[in-house]
Amino acid sequence: MAEADLRHVLGDLFALSPGSWATLAGGRSAASANKTPFIGETIQSQIYPGVVFRLEQMLGEGGTAFAYFAMREAPDGKSPVVIKVILPSIAIECGDRATMIIQKEAVALGRLNETIPPTPFVVRFLDTGTVEYYRGSTRVDVPWLAIEYVHGGVEGTTLEQRVDYAIRQTGFAFDAHRAACAIDALGTGLNEIHRVGVVHRDFTPGNVLCCGMGSSEMFKISDFGIARPVGLNATFGNMLLGTPGYVSPEQAFQEGVDVGAYTDIFSLACVIYYILTGRHYFSAKTASEALLAAKAGSRRSVRDAEYLWPELRANRAACDAIDVALAKATHADIHQRPSHAKMFTSGIVPWLTDKPRSLRPNRQLMDSYMRLRASDTLPGWTWNVRHPPGDDRVITSVAWDGDGHCLATTTTGLIYWNGTDWVTAPTEGLPAPHAVRNVLRTEAGRWIVASDGATLAEYSREGVGEVLYGPDDTVGFTAVSGSLDDLAVVVGQNATAPPLLYGIAGGHWLKPLPIENASYISAVAQLDEERWLVVGRSTSGTGYAAVYAPLQWEVRPLQLPPMRALISCSSQMDRGIAVAVGGQGVVVRLEPNGMTNVLIEGQPSLTAAAVDALDREWVGTAGRLWASPAGGSQWRLVYEDPAWNAPFVSILADVGIVMAVTVDGGMLESRSQVVEEVVQRLA
Repeated sequence: MAEADLRHVLGDLFALSPGSWATLAGGRSAASANKTPFIGETIQSQIYPGVVFRLEQMLGEGGTAFAYFAMREAPDGKSPVVIKVILPSIAIECGDRATMIIQKEAVALGRLNETIPPTPFVVRFLDTGTVEYYRGSTRVDVPWLAIEYVHGGVEGTTLEQRVDYAIRQTGFAFDAHRAACAIDALGTGLNEIHRVGVVHRDFTPGNVLCCGMGSSEMFKISDFGIARPVGLNATFGNMLLGTPGYVSPEQAFQEGVDVGAYTDIFSLACVIYYILTGRHYFSAKTASEALLAAKAGSRRSVRDAEYLWPELRANRAACDAIDVALAKATHADIHQRPSHAKMFTSGIVPWLTDKPRSLRPNRQLMDSYMRLRASDTLPGWTWNVRHPPGDDRVITSVAWDGDGHCLATTTTGLIYWNGTDWVTAPTEGLPAPHAVRNVLRTEAGRWIVASDGATLAEYSREGVGEVLYGPDDTVGFTAVSGSLDDLAVVVGQNATAPPLLYGIAGGHWLKPLPIENASYISAVAQLDEERWLVVGRSTSGTGYAAVYAPLQWEVRPLQLPPMRALISCSSQMDRGIAVAVGGQGVVVRLEPNGMTNVLIEGQPSLTAAAVDALDREWVGTAGRLWASPAGGSQWRLVYEDPAWNAPFVSILADVGIVMAVTVDGGMLESRSQVVEEVVQRLA
């Protein structure tokens, strides 16, 4: 193969065709089996002993690579992944040079995983290697990459799909607050990529994968098909790489200018315009037209697009400021652009919202989910053990991210689930590192850790941030819910006094309210902007539940059926719905119009509860999980394994995916065809 042809092939390495990532939510490619020779095969990890990847179905197909849905099978469990395998014909022509480039990229991008917790805004790289392939008597080692599987859900897997969904459901692109969350995440993610010396070079709405819904929504940068470590220009040369309309001029014009962080910042500005308007910043029919438009001095305004959110359109100052920022970031002269992705997005986000990290779900979007729900049926579920139970430490609380990762407090400190393993999370800087009691997710990759000594500490991959001390250091904080920037509730307990409910308003402590008729508060869940459900055990030895309004300094007890205690509760705050569970199989459901109680058959001691975005309810105990369609009137046992004799302590329930963790670290996962069914209804 000629050097010029080799450059072209490697430049397009692993770049999938437009829309191919759309199938990550469960769809299937139309490619036939004879075009996908690796389906059904097992690939051995060359890095981790005992780990194999079983390729199950094709997700997408490009000119140089296939993407497969696969199961990563390790000695301690299974997890879904995406395997990207270069086409055998390309590998034969390129030889060892293709493998060398892929391995260099994998090593560079793998550095993003070194910090615990890893960045939540970049798709996690898991493994890389080669697989043998024979064409007649010719053998070739075909390069492959394994990355985390991102469960898209109802609104789609890519940012492009989610903006399109918003337009179809509301008539507009992302509202200002949701846009701020996305922009903040993408600026942080690109900054992390640049920090390890990698330039993406094809940053588009189709290469941002999304998961979660509403307040749990996450945005992850993906598809490093033409990414490369800085300094490899001699390998690729100056040629047209990237997506027209998002590619920077220096990637297309041979002017002796190498790519750098400023190259991705150009593309990021184009993506921001798309998030806000649902339109491309540079409209052109051909790649040449798009590049000439990028070289020109004129730029479109966000107010030129019909899908701009009305409240933002009405703010002329904000629109003008955003226009100036986007124009500067896409300047043909690289020296005129911002040099730092996070610095660039930090100049835009304040014009959209003053609280970019507390996503408020759009009511029209939430209503669109409910129109799609199956009101009287539950789809089939296939369960996989991600991690077996039996760890020595005891998990006391879990805070989930929308991608299925989580931070947990244990009897020995903090641990983090990265999708494949439990890893110890650093506790340096925490006031009481071995006395952590509860953890609250505040945004993707950020938490509040509650501990003894009446302390609350901000926690992220950057370490411990601000620490907030309560008024009485003899009290241990055992639960926290809400937002410390707005309104939050904290449960304080010690051995000699009744439980205390603390309110925090705008960072200021409110007067604590003692709960005289409760012996213990086990959990809290936010009902709406001003009320919380509080559950536990009463002083008379029965279940306790109440609605707490911190601003009114008021607790309203609820009437409960006979039971020993309520152990866990969960809510869908946007709908004012909450579920609490406890002894004797009691499930308590709160709705805006009242409260109902039901009993699970056999009256098991329930220990975990969750409500998904379609108002389906999930409850669990040792070795068993039950689910109910919206309304909670009928329950079905959906999982049972007597070998799992430790109780479940937390459940993540999203549309089409459920994860549950036991007190001794067992991690169970299930996926359903419900996503595929819902997406078909949307079409």
